[in-house]
Amino acid sequence: MHIFTKISGQLLSNVNPEVLKRIKQLWLQYVLPQWKLLALSVIFMGLYAALSAWSVSLLKPVFDEAFIAKNKDILLLVAGQVIIAFGAKGFAQYVQGVTMTKLGANFTRQLQRDLYDEIIAQDLEFYHNNNSGKLLVYFMGDLNMIRDVIINTVTTLVRDVCSVIFLITLMFWKSFDMAIAMFVLFPIGFYPIVYFGKKVKSIFHSQQNSFGNLYAVLAQSFQGIKIVKSYNMEAAESEKVRGSANAIANIEIKLAKNNNILSPLMEFFGGVAAAGTLAYGGYRIMHETLTTGDFVVFLIAIVAAYQPMKSLANLNSRLQMGIVAIDRVFAVMENKPKIVDKPDAKVFKAKKGQIKAKNVRFSYVPNIEVLRGINLEVKEGEKVAIVGTAGSGKSTLINLMLRFYDVEDGSIKIDGEDIRDITIKSLRDSIAFVSQDVVLFDDTIKKNILMGRPDATDEEAIEAAKNAAAHDFIVNQNQGYDTIVGERGGNLSGGQKQMISIARAMLKNAPILLLDEATSSLDSKSERMVQEGLERLMHGRTSIVIAHRLSTIINADKIYVFENGNIAESGTHKELLALNGYYANLYRLQFMDE
Repeated sequence: MHIFTKISGQLLSNVNPEVLKRIKQLWLQYVLPQWKLLALSVIFMGLYAALSAWSVSLLKPVFDEAFIAKNKDILLLVAGQVIIAFGAKGFAQYVQGVTMTKLGANFTRQLQRDLYDEIIAQDLEFYHNNNSGKLLVYFMGDLNMIRDVIINTVTTLVRDVCSVIFLITLMFWKSFDMAIAMFVLFPIGFYPIVYFGKKVKSIFHSQQNSFGNLYAVLAQSFQGIKIVKSYNMEAAESEKVRGSANAIANIEIKLAKNNNILSPLMEFFGGVAAAGTLAYGGYRIMHETLTTGDFVVFLIAIVAAYQPMKSLANLNSRLQMGIVAIDRVFAVMENKPKIVDKPDAKVFKAKKGQIKAKNVRFSYVPNIEVLRGINLEVKEGEKVAIVGTAGSGKSTLINLMLRFYDVEDGSIKIDGEDIRDITIKSLRDSIAFVSQDVVLFDDTIKKNILMGRPDATDEEAIEAAKNAAAHDFIVNQNQGYDTIVGERGGNLSGGQKQMISIARAMLKNAPILLLDEATSSLDSKSERMVQEGLERLMHGRTSIVIAHRLSTIINADKIYVFENGNIAESGTHKELLALNGYYANLYRLQFMDE
């Protein structure tokens, strides 16, 4: 037990107290609830270690009584004991392996769920600062490394320390003075392990960052494959991938050099121990103070202890890599989103759908305002349009209404309630959002529509598709509503994807509708079909439409013209044309183009 404590102390001596706190949290939250599996595994680890030492001790009667004293009867007895020892060892190893694997799988599964829940709850700002490649590394690399340090390290520590304890006990039993000599050599060989383990931590951190960069490059290339091919960018993208792959390979080689130096060190100290044992043991046998059997048992015990001691030597490197992974994952799990419900936030259900923005100010970057005191009102059932040049703040206002961000000054109210005073879920339940950038998941058409309201029936989903003018094209697909749309809807045209997104909004049946340039990227034919669906969707709802094509919002109840974060003009289409200002000029330019 003293050796176990000493090794544990050495391994954890250079660990940051905050990391120790996190390791303790992982144990309490994910491991100890499975204490029955843990206890069963530890019991069979100890049994395996004891049987290993016993099987070595069986060599003494073989040499002393069978080989030297020529006692034939002892051979059958020892052979039977060997069969029992190795059979029991195999059973113990099997039970221990299965129970620890089950414990580890449960640990990883629950930690994956909790990590995903934390990541999906983050603000949009978090996703802007963390690319998808980096997030994938948390799940594919870091969690496995954490499992290794929390679960597999315990297995190694308990099993191998127990094995070493039993084998050292056997050494003391056979020759006290020779065992004392071994105890002098063991601590000397342990210090290089700690030294090289420290270097692993920084190298592994670089490796995980490099994996994130590679995954990000791959994701961008695959998602933007049309742009890559249309601009003949294959060679440039390949060069990016080669650069990231080379960086990972170089770090991996550096890590291997650091880790593999431990093996020759252990070989060296093992050779010194074996040489010393052979010399001293041979001397005592010649002077008849040690039997051949005791000497062989002692020598085999050293050899048997070599592998667990080697595993313990590599434990520090694995621990340091696990610490890096724990730091990275907890940095995400402990990151608190800025957009959260107030403690007294109310559950809200919009009835009229009236929207009022008062003196709204906002900036993504400090001191660079995107919205500069916006005042806007939408009455119940009105269709209000927002137009303006790119970067004038139109989409930002939509983001604020959905509370993807919070206003810095002023307020946005729905039915007289400040949206910061109601729960985020109830706010977004009251709003249907259709964007120019349609997001479809790699699932069936029906499943993508049902995301608008997961508890809806198939009949309601089909009715929503009909209202969105999507039903006809859907039934002409090979599998109809069960057709897989592909990644990001890659198996469908732009108009078809947009009609599915409108059907999804139809099914949600929210009282407020936000449309962010929903038809700007479509051709004329697709736009007409989609526009028909949008008109049905807007009927009876309070709607805010960000429009690129002014022809689609001529009948709006009111139009707000954004310019540099301000409202430059507002009024109906006819009123704005009569002003002969920014809107009228923009309309004339589009009319000439058409």
